[in-house]
Formats: sequence, C-alpha cells, structure tokens
Amino acid sequence: MNEKAVSEAIGFILILGIVISGIGLVTLYGYPVLMKEQSNTDVKNMERAMIVIQNDMKSLCFKNVPYKESTLQVSGGTLEVISATGGTMPVFEISGADFNTITFHPGALIYRSDRGTEVITLENGAVMTRQEGAEGSAMLAEPRWFYDGPTETLVIYLMKITADERMAKSGMATVRMSLASANPRVYNPTDQTVVVRYNEDADNKLSTAWKNYLTSSTVGMSGPSDPDYTYTLSRVKKLVIKEYEIKILGI
Repeated sequence: MNEKAVSEAIGFILILGIVISGIGLVTLYGYPVLMKEQSNTDVKNMERAMIVIQNDMKSLCFKNVPYKESTLQVSGGTLEVISATGGTMPVFEISGADFNTITFHPGALIYRSDRGTEVITLENGAVMTRQEGAEGSAMLAEPRWFYDGPTETLVIYLMKITADERMAKSGMATVRMSLASANPRVYNPTDQTVVVRYNEDADNKLSTAWKNYLTSSTVGMSGPSDPDYTYTLSRVKKLVIKEYEIKILGI
C-alpha cells in the first residue's frame, strides 16, 4: 500500500476543525436556548414565591397572625422593597359624594430579571407581571376586592407595604414581615357612585392589569376614562374599606 499522501498533521487539523465547528455551533445556537430556559425557570420560581408572600400577607391581615417569614431563592434577578412612605407612586384615590377622597400609597415588592425583561410585582395585595420596555401587564394572583349585588356593598382591601429603609436582595432571601396597623372604615352612602382612580408608576406600568381586574365581574366597575384611569361603580349603598399596613423587617 502506498502511504505517500497520508499526513498525521492534516488528519489532526481536520479532526480539530470538526470539533471546533461543533463547539461553535453549540455555543451559537444551544447556549442562548439554555440561558432562556434558565431565565424562564427563574421567573416561574419567582412567580410562585411572590404568591407565597401574598398568602403570608393575607394571613397577617385576615387571620390575626402577628408575624410571618418566607425563605426563597432569588435567582437570575433582584428582589426590591419599595416602601409606601414618602409619597411614592403608584397612588389609589377612592372618592364619593358622602366622604372625603382617600389617597392610598401601596408600596411594592418588585423582582426584576437580570437575564430577561420580566418584572414581577406584588402591589396592594395583587401579584402582577409585565415585560420591561413593553406596554401591557397581567395579574397572576388577584387581591380581595368584591361587589355584592343583592346588598349593593362594595368591599375594598388596601394593603400597604412599608420599610424603615430601601432593601434589595439576590440569592437566598428571607422575607420577614409583621402587621403594623389595621384601619377598617365603613361608609353608608345613599345609593351613590364610588370612583376609583389609579395613578400608575411611570417606571412600573401596571395599569392594564388593574383595568382588567377592576372591570371584571368580581368588582364590576366601568371605565377606565383615559388618560386618568378612573373607574366608577354606581348603586353603592355600603362601602367597606379595610386598610392594612404591613412592615417588611428584612429580606
């Protein structure tokens, strides 16, 4: 057999080229897919974690539990506490003919993904999601507002988040919270219209999620009147507003 044309160097170069090409293709097409899947997993985990925190807040407000804490993994992003103190946005304004306008700053817990554009917010007892830099938002877990038609009673729960300082955390976090105060109020208007206005945060736009909820069959409001995002509900003979302040002690 004539082996004059056989070269070990050429064979090695060919095999090395094939290996490098394979690695390049995996890196070019496979790595972004893996990163996206990891980001999606992190976001799904945080959605579930936010709903757990929401349930803890409900326990504080509705079950007379004085203190709650939840340990969670904040992966692929940052969890931030925005205190309602200091007049931060957004703002809820509730008004009617027989009582003074109630101005309410809810504060928020906000998760922002580092690998993607997802933003998850726990605001006024509701868990919502949106995409950074895009219009629109959706509600993942609803608060406890409702209208009872037979008695013409509107019940509004307001849940305020406060903290002594601004907090942010990545990695393992333990959200510690307590119920600071509770302020139930009952109004008996004479078959009047109740108006709710939502002034959104320009940096965290969630007006679409609140619009879909307030105009749903659960609450049954009409609106909104753009650009003020004002919602109305007529035939209200009894208005119950229960305001709770939840203090975040640490994360």
